[in-house]
Amino acid sequence: MNLAINLHTESATPTALEAAAQPLPERVRHAIDQLKAIVMEQPTSLLVAYSGGKDSTVVASLALAALAELAQEGRLPADVEHLVATSNTGIENPVIERHVGQHLGAMRAFGRAHAIPLQAKWAMPSLAESWQVSVLGGRRQMAWPSEGQSQYCSVDWKIKPIDTLKRQHAKSLPKGVRQVTLLGSRFEESARRAANMQDQGAASSVVEHQGRLLAYPIADWTTSDVWDYILFAQPLGQGGPFPSYAATLADVLEVYNSANGECSIVGDSGKRTPCGARTGCWTCPYAGKSDESLTNMAKDHPEMEPLLALRQYIVTLRHDVGARNFIGTDIKDGGAINISAAGYSGEALLNLLRACLTIDAEEMERSETPAFQIITPQELVAIEWSWAIRGLQLRPWEATRAWVEVHHQGKRYPIPSASTAQAMQAGGQSLHPLAGETLGSLVTPLMANAGISGSAGPRLEVDPEGAMEMLSIEGDQLAGRVEGSPEAVANSLLIRGVVSIPASRRAELDRRLTAVARLREEGIMQWAYHGGRPELASNEFQLEMVG
Repeated sequence: MNLAINLHTESATPTALEAAAQPLPERVRHAIDQLKAIVMEQPTSLLVAYSGGKDSTVVASLALAALAELAQEGRLPADVEHLVATSNTGIENPVIERHVGQHLGAMRAFGRAHAIPLQAKWAMPSLAESWQVSVLGGRRQMAWPSEGQSQYCSVDWKIKPIDTLKRQHAKSLPKGVRQVTLLGSRFEESARRAANMQDQGAASSVVEHQGRLLAYPIADWTTSDVWDYILFAQPLGQGGPFPSYAATLADVLEVYNSANGECSIVGDSGKRTPCGARTGCWTCPYAGKSDESLTNMAKDHPEMEPLLALRQYIVTLRHDVGARNFIGTDIKDGGAINISAAGYSGEALLNLLRACLTIDAEEMERSETPAFQIITPQELVAIEWSWAIRGLQLRPWEATRAWVEVHHQGKRYPIPSASTAQAMQAGGQSLHPLAGETLGSLVTPLMANAGISGSAGPRLEVDPEGAMEMLSIEGDQLAGRVEGSPEAVANSLLIRGVVSIPASRRAELDRRLTAVARLREEGIMQWAYHGGRPELASNEFQLEMVG
């Protein structure tokens, strides 16, 4: 029988019926000793992959306890820094983001108190790759759960930022120090997870997989073991059965309960059950038409209700052809552009931005310490830039105008009415929301004669202070400029120094803006704003179908 120590008595209280090779306190001791051995067998920096969930919380506690014991024994090198890394997509569930932030702060304080060279950091996507700029900026649509479609969001918003942080940390280590990543994966979680772990040779000792050094301190633990640890953990050195870096870990259970809508440990049947709550990005469409976890959390945290409502609206856009932009502005050799469903139309994006800004403003009115901010000044300026180089708006400075209307003038924009568009049928098969559906290429004589060649959008940097200053000081003036070329906004941002791009990309930008301006003169860019499949039938424009 798996036993956990009752903190109020010296007796043991049975909490589960699963058989275990050793009582949990002995396996905790073994895990800490194993981690100490990993650090001491050769110069090693531990990297804890932390998510705020129950498993990674236990692994972080074990790792920090091991490091604290080594420091107390005088055996922890002071020049080898250890790292706790967690991803922040920029659209995290606010309750989870606050929870993770508090725990990262507790870990830093624990490190200082126990003389552990430790960093606990967020890993965030680049500005250009963020949801705010890549999706609201019009470069791409949401990642939808569909066979054959890449879930780019996990790669660009989580995996890449974490990998970048890992590489930066590895480069900062003294020569000869290895980096070992600690994972909270467990064999019991699922058959698929168990198969992946077996493929990686998962063990509490160090294993190498695809060039990475990994260790799984709780690979053989059950869900009950994990909850026992979390519920009965106490700060290191205070006599509790299990060590913790924080005063308590019980808030982890509170988060799961809020997401589940019931106790995550004992369900209606009275048996131990693992938590099935999904607590990822609030915009995520992978939860389906209704995000049950987000809905449950909104009952306890009413500030999340507008985010839930906006998420539900975004989900309804999945099959809405009228909300999509088919006019590509990445120019191919010879002057061709793709006519395919890519991001959302300029009008749909403007409506979404206004709704986001309104939600932000109302949250600021609700509390002196807002739970979230969807659009920062830096992101707003990046969206303005993205709209300009893609020709998505009919007037210049639309993003800035929306900011001024909401934050300066007090206007409020409701979340648009849900789209009722349904999946289209072709040959008896559903067309998933037009992603990658290339209808053809459009070549204009002007573009061909100008020799415009292919380019991707230039990398950009936006000065956060400069963005805030521009919106605060010049925002009202810029919002009043309704005449002129929307594409000219890009150059105006560069001249102001708010946006910067590599010098090597300036010629590329000029070609792109020239192409967009010509497409606008020829009446094509109206489709980018209004959305829908373009109707291009004239002698001047030839639509070549791709078979």
